[in-house]
Amino acid sequence: MVSENAKKLVLLVLGLADGYIETDTKMQKLSFLINQEVFNWTKFEANNYGAYSKELMKAVDKLEKEGILVYIWDDDGVSKYYLTEKGKLNAKELLEQLKNEDENKLNKAMEIIQSHKNDYLTYLIAYTYKHYPEFTAKSIIKNKVEEWIRYYHL
Repeated sequence: MVSENAKKLVLLVLGLADGYIETDTKMQKLSFLINQEVFNWTKFEANNYGAYSKELMKAVDKLEKEGILVYIWDDDGVSKYYLTEKGKLNAKELLEQLKNEDENKLNKAMEIIQSHKNDYLTYLIAYTYKHYPEFTAKSIIKNKVEEWIRYYHL
């Protein structure tokens, strides 16, 4: 069973990112930031590369089966997420619903996406590690990320 809130989180992140996100890491980290700072819709846990949600990836699979998004690996081994036309309509409806429910929360989510959607992955990872150290307990890249934190002066 896939959580409806996890599906909403995926749809919200893609909707605010103009229907496209490149890499699983960026999807996970942007979703994590919105989840932690705004909506708290799904569970994230400490994993090998910081905060990770299994539920989020189940939601991606379900949304792909429903024709809402396309999840592909390109020839270079990079994962990409695209909203379909149906997905764009669903995202628009969700954004309208959230605007009516709590426009301040929606604005905060928009700020997060606008601030971080074009970040280098190393910066985005360093940012989440710095601001949410409780999710780094199982990290196998913690030493490297600490270098990035210093590099970016976080």
